[in-house]
Amino acid sequence: MERHVHEGTQLWQEFREFVLRGNVVDLAVAVAVGTAFTAVVTAVVKDVITPLVGAIFGSHTFANLSFTINGSRFAYGDLINALIVFLATATIVFFFVVKPMNLLLARRKHDAEPEPAAPPEDVRLLTEIRDLLAAQRHT
Repeated sequence: MERHVHEGTQLWQEFREFVLRGNVVDLAVAVAVGTAFTAVVTAVVKDVITPLVGAIFGSHTFANLSFTINGSRFAYGDLINALIVFLATATIVFFFVVKPMNLLLARRKHDAEPEPAAPPEDVRLLTEIRDLLAAQRHT
């Protein structure tokens, strides 16, 4: 009985360490923000982009687009809506998240590169002597 209690306590401690790791918390935050972001993009597509495309092609909604074969209904309009949401999400994420982050990281990397350190005094003197000797050989 004591062994099972110890294993349960150890298991609980491992689980707690797993949940409290930074990457798990970051992942939870990312999922929550991603869900909210998806809702916004879906609303933009549903209320702005789809009517715009519908005005161009004559149909105000794609959800009703379908065809039937042997009694099976294929709602390809839902697929079109999902593709538009995906493309809109990917475009927005690229231009408003990925591209600015890449620029920021490149700028940070450039700023973080240390300037070359001045050579030690003995190396500087030896370099001057070398240059003077080379200049004497050429004259």
